[in-house]
Amino acid sequence: MFRSIRWRLVASFVGLTLLTVAVVGVVGLSLVRQLTVQREVAFLQANASAIASQAEALLRRGYDLSRLQDLAHTAAFLSDTRVRILDSSRRVLVDTGPRTEVEELVWVDPVTQAWLQQAQATGQAPGTVILTLPTNRPWVKLWPEVERFLAENLPAGTEYIVVQRVVGAGGSRVEFRTGRVPNQVAQPTPEPAAGALAAASPRSTQVIVAPIGDPAQPWGFVELSGGLDTSRQAVDTARRAFTLAGLGATLLALAIGLLVSRSLAAPLDSLAATASRMGAGDLSARAPVTTQDEIGQVATQFNRMAERLETSFAELAAERDALRRFVADASHELRTPITALRSFVELLQGPAADDAEARAEFLAESAAQINRLEWITQNLLNLSRLDAGLVSLDLAVHDAGEIVADTAAAFKARAAEKDIALAVETPDRPLLVRCDRPRLELALTNLLDNALKFTPSGGAVTAGAKATPAGVALWVSDTGPGVDPEDLPRIFERFYRGRNNGAPGSGLGLSIVHSIVQAHHGRVTVDNRPGEGCTFTIEIPR
Repeated sequence: MFRSIRWRLVASFVGLTLLTVAVVGVVGLSLVRQLTVQREVAFLQANASAIASQAEALLRRGYDLSRLQDLAHTAAFLSDTRVRILDSSRRVLVDTGPRTEVEELVWVDPVTQAWLQQAQATGQAPGTVILTLPTNRPWVKLWPEVERFLAENLPAGTEYIVVQRVVGAGGSRVEFRTGRVPNQVAQPTPEPAAGALAAASPRSTQVIVAPIGDPAQPWGFVELSGGLDTSRQAVDTARRAFTLAGLGATLLALAIGLLVSRSLAAPLDSLAATASRMGAGDLSARAPVTTQDEIGQVATQFNRMAERLETSFAELAAERDALRRFVADASHELRTPITALRSFVELLQGPAADDAEARAEFLAESAAQINRLEWITQNLLNLSRLDAGLVSLDLAVHDAGEIVADTAAAFKARAAEKDIALAVETPDRPLLVRCDRPRLELALTNLLDNALKFTPSGGAVTAGAKATPAGVALWVSDTGPGVDPEDLPRIFERFYRGRNNGAPGSGLGLSIVHSIVQAHHGRVTVDNRPGEGCTFTIEIPR
C-alpha cells in the first residue's frame, strides 16, 4: 500500500508538517526559555537591590540580627525566594531557608503593636512586631501552635490578620484571614484549610547576589535564590501548546494529503487503465483529460501517442494487406509470361524445332513476353521505390504546357491509326511548374495510353495544362465509356484492371501515376462520366 504515489504523498504531507512543527517548536521553546530566564534574572536583581538598600541602614547601625531576620523573612515571603544576608566576608548572617508551598505572616493592629513595644521595653513580651512563620507543613497543622503563641503573648480580644501565601502551578496566591485572641488557650480542632498545600512547584536554580552599599567596599551581600522556575512553567505550557498544535496540524495534513493525493491519483489510475486497454489490443482507448496541469498534459500527450500508434498500426495493416495483394497479383501477372515462355521453349525443343516459320513466330512471341516481364518488373521496382520514399526527385522549373505538348506528340500516330482526334490545350504564355520532368511525363504517358486504349474510333482525347490557385493542373480527357462506378474507388490500386475490363494491360499504369503525383506532394483526381468519358487531373502545388 505504501509503495503507491498516493500514500507516499500523504506521508510527505504528514512528515513535512511534523518537521515544520518540530522546528518551530524547538525555536519557539528556546526563545520562550531565553525570554523567561531574562525576566527572572531581572526580577531577582531588582528584588536583591531593593533588599540591599534596606539592609544597608541596618548594617550601618550594627548587626541587628533580629531586624535583619525580619527583613529577610518579609522579603522572602513577598518575593517567594530564598533570601540570605551575608557580611562583607560572605559569612551567612540570615538565611530564610528553602521556599515551601504554604507560608504565613502574622500582622497585628497598631494598638497591639504599641502594646508589644511597651511590653518589650519592660521585658514582658517578645521583641517583635511582625511574626514571620515559615514552615514546610500545611498551615492547618501549624495553626494551633500560632494560635497558642498569640494567646500567650497578646491580650485577650486582640485582633490580628494572617497573610497566607500559597504556591500553585501558575505562581503564588496571597490570602488574608482575620482572627481574635481567645480568652483562654484551647486546643482548637484544625479547621479546613483555606489554602491547602498545592502541588509542588518547580524552583529556579538562578542565584543573584547584590552588594549592600558601595560595590567597591560593600557592607555585605544579599543573595536571592530558589524562586519559582517561571521559565520551566512557560516552556512546559508552550510545549503542551506546540504538541496540541502539532497533533492538530498532523490530522489536518493527513486529511488534506488524502484529498490532494486522491485528486492526483484518480487521473493516473485512469491513465493506467487506458494503457492496460491499449496493451490488451484496444488501440482506440483514450485517457480522459480532466485537468490542465502536468497530469493533464501527460494524458494529452498519451492520447496523441495513442492516435499515432493507431494510425501507424492501421497503416501497417493496410501495407500488409496491400503487400499480400501485391504478391498475389505479381505472381499472377508474372506467371502468364513465364508460362508462355516455358511453352514456347518446349515447342521449340520439340515439334517446331525443324519448322522455320513456327520457330520465328515462337521467338517473336517469346521476345514480346520477355519485354512484358521487363516492363512489369521495372515498373514494380519504380513503384516500390516511390512508395518507400527512396526516389530522389530531380526537381527543376519547367513549362507545363511544353511537357504536355511533347508527351502528346508521341501518341499522334497511334491516335490517327484509331481515328481518334488528339488535341492539346495549353496557355499562350509559359506555365512554370517545379517538377521532375521525366517522371511527370511518365505519368502523362500512362494517362494518354489509357485514354487511347479505351476511347473508340471517332472519339476524341484532349490533354492540357492550366494554372490553379494552388499551383498547376495537367489533365487528360477522353470520350470513352468512362469508369464503372463500382471500380472507381480501386482504380489506383496495383494490378487492378476493373471487373468488366477486357483491355490488355498489367493494371500498374494508374498506380504509377498515383505514386509519381504523391512524390510531388500533389494529387490526382477523376471526373467520371459513365458512358461519356472521364477526365484525369494531376494537380502539382507551387
